[in-house]
Amino acid sequence: MLIELALALILAKLVDEIFLRKNQPPVIGEILVGILFAGIAFLLPDSIIVGDYSFPITFDIKHPAFDFFAETGILLLLFLSGMETNLKQLKKSSKAGLLTGALGVLVTFLFVFLFIFFLMHFGLQKSIVVATIFTATSVGVTVRTLMELGLLNTKVGNTILTAAVADDVFGIILVTVVLSTGDLVALAIGLLVFFLGIYLVYKFDLMEKVMDATDNSLHAQYSLISISLGLMFLFAYFADLANIATITGAFFVGLFIGQSKTVRKIIGPLKMIGYALFIPIFFVKVGTLVDFQHLGCFNLWLLAIIPIVFAGKIAGCFLGSKLGGLSNKESFRVGVGMVPEMEVALIIATLVYASGIFPEVVGVQIITTTILYVIISSITVPIILKYLYRGRKYESAS
Repeated sequence: MLIELALALILAKLVDEIFLRKNQPPVIGEILVGILFAGIAFLLPDSIIVGDYSFPITFDIKHPAFDFFAETGILLLLFLSGMETNLKQLKKSSKAGLLTGALGVLVTFLFVFLFIFFLMHFGLQKSIVVATIFTATSVGVTVRTLMELGLLNTKVGNTILTAAVADDVFGIILVTVVLSTGDLVALAIGLLVFFLGIYLVYKFDLMEKVMDATDNSLHAQYSLISISLGLMFLFAYFADLANIATITGAFFVGLFIGQSKTVRKIIGPLKMIGYALFIPIFFVKVGTLVDFQHLGCFNLWLLAIIPIVFAGKIAGCFLGSKLGGLSNKESFRVGVGMVPEMEVALIIATLVYASGIFPEVVGVQIITTTILYVIISSITVPIILKYLYRGRKYESAS
């Protein structure tokens, strides 16, 4: 287990550097490290025989400790995502951004669901689950491209930024429902109790009061960091207790802490903890789920999901932007900018795989399709955006 963790961290950061220098998302490199690990585990023999002696070989990428680091990375990703979501700004956000986020999720969900349900005959629950994986947008590569072009502070740029935040919130709510467990009554009660608790925490600013009290009263080293992480695990536990996805609890506690005055003191150290240790392990773990043993029977029809998601994102976000008052050209650019998917899609796909909703062979194929979409969208969207903005200079957001 120790050698696997050591190699995962060292190789992940070395590959991160390579991808950063090539202006590509480091996440892709970390996933490729995981795929490399999966290939090594597949090809390595159980032992090497030298003379009369047999030396066992172990490369255990499915060790519980490896899973613990990866699962903690999932929680930290959503926790940090919540902390970086500006709730006040979201409330003031433009109609175009909110409509773009909502319709981007809805139309993409419908496109994928209809394909999986009617053409691949996956059944209702499984079709809903697969469709949910591809709803969440990650606009990191889009934002970087618009910044390079000097076009981030424009109608298109501002709409994309707002829509991405709304998209995450809608996506988390959708995941909460889809990955809930238990019977219908237990699910309804769990959702009611959990979100009632979330509302009370928000209504009475309980999280901010807890963080302020911690900051003012506890003087032990790194108390704020420890309390924050403790609250993340606690709310994840409450979500699990309510039969909903643990990431929901992590996201909302991060959202509330992110509105407090203490956030500036903790977000840096938490990012350091997350991105130095746990989060790279999670993405490496995602790559290890590409099981070479099962890829020989890969259902090539699943690859059709990739252009379907492209079409769904562009169509839904185009419609939302158009209804929000943007021109046809601006709306199309927003649609293209909302195509990439990254962390949240991979998290949902991983949770789906772990849930046992699908047989292992199908689960591996869905993970592989998700990874392919992440890579293809991350590479193609900057190229398309630069083509759409060819010859254009900076345009005002007003």
